[in-house]
Amino acid sequence: PTPLAEPQAVLLWDEASGQAVSVPAREYLMGAAACEMPIDWPDDALQAQMVASHSWALYQLNHSDGSGTAISVNSAQCSGWTSGEVLQSRWGSDFDANWQRLGELADQVLRALVLYDGEPAAACYHAISSGHTQASQRVWAESLPYLQGVDSAWDAQADGYEVSIQYTAQQMSDALYSGLGIQTSGNPDSWVGDTVWDDAGYVDTITLCGVSAGGTQVRSALNLRSACFAIAWQDGSFTVTTRGYGHGVGLSQAGARAMAAGGSSWQDILAYYFPGTEIREDAAV
Repeated sequence: PTPLAEPQAVLLWDEASGQAVSVPAREYLMGAAACEMPIDWPDDALQAQMVASHSWALYQLNHSDGSGTAISVNSAQCSGWTSGEVLQSRWGSDFDANWQRLGELADQVLRALVLYDGEPAAACYHAISSGHTQASQRVWAESLPYLQGVDSAWDAQADGYEVSIQYTAQQMSDALYSGLGIQTSGNPDSWVGDTVWDDAGYVDTITLCGVSAGGTQVRSALNLRSACFAIAWQDGSFTVTTRGYGHGVGLSQAGARAMAAGGSSWQDILAYYFPGTEIREDAAV
């Protein structure tokens, strides 16, 4: 039989070079997985990431502004996708073995996609959830039925699940003003008011200096790892404790690792984190 042609190349905007780059589908899967997960993670976790990355890129392309590029990446910083040349410099003597492994895994899922209503789904991903993934409309404007959040209790065991950082009163004041336009006054112990968390554990709203702010906006202003956070004034400084890492929507990479280590296939992982979608192994053309 005639070998099947490789699916169409993925056109990316590479911030490192400042130009659009056309990446063969196989190399895109390999470079995306290498950026998003450690190479020593289980095969099925890496393959779930490959298929999610491919689906997400095609979804973004289908909903793009007409520029023709799917997503923005930075190959030099290994953000979103990177090339074999960059990975060779990072992995050194391990490059050949790692690259061969990624290629073999990519070959098995090269034509697989997460679909919804017959089209590539917004199969987004993040590092670690709060313990429950987030609904899409809590972070972005669009409410998608397959992105309404699922339990991901495995994440609580991930390295870096809970992190605390300190801010001086001046640092907090500067961040609130520059990021949210909130002016502080009075004693710092009065700046933080009531916090409302949603069902997934992320901050819905928090009152700061009498102003109600959204959790995702505060996360951005304070450069936090997650919108699942608590702020406390103690011992002369603010302590901000976060749980999880990333926006929390879609595939939890820590959860994918745990599921794969427990024997789940990449198909199982994607079906779990994107309920109501179809996992097709012959969809990409």
